[in-house]
Amino acid sequence: MSEWRVLVEENVGRFDRKEWRVSDVYEVKGGREEARSIAYELAMRHKPKHPVAEQDRAVYRINEDMWLTMVMGATARFHYRVTVAELFARASRDGAL
Repeated sequence: MSEWRVLVEENVGRFDRKEWRVSDVYEVKGGREEARSIAYELAMRHKPKHPVAEQDRAVYRINEDMWLTMVMGATARFHYRVTVAELFARASRDGAL
């Protein structure tokens, strides 16, 4: 049985030390359709780290498993991406799968 996750990628950090990275990983108990439902909700309602004071939001569906949300703040625009992903492999410290 497949294991599904929902990944949120966004800029984290402050000032000139911002970096693009996975900020949240949601483990999904159900299948792909449940993961898509969770991803949709996150694309619409997730509160990103930046901007602090959201003024406007635009959500783009890239495909059935990915959304890009642009959030406009008072002085700058930021974005985050929400992706449905199947856990394909996991390795332990000793390298075993």
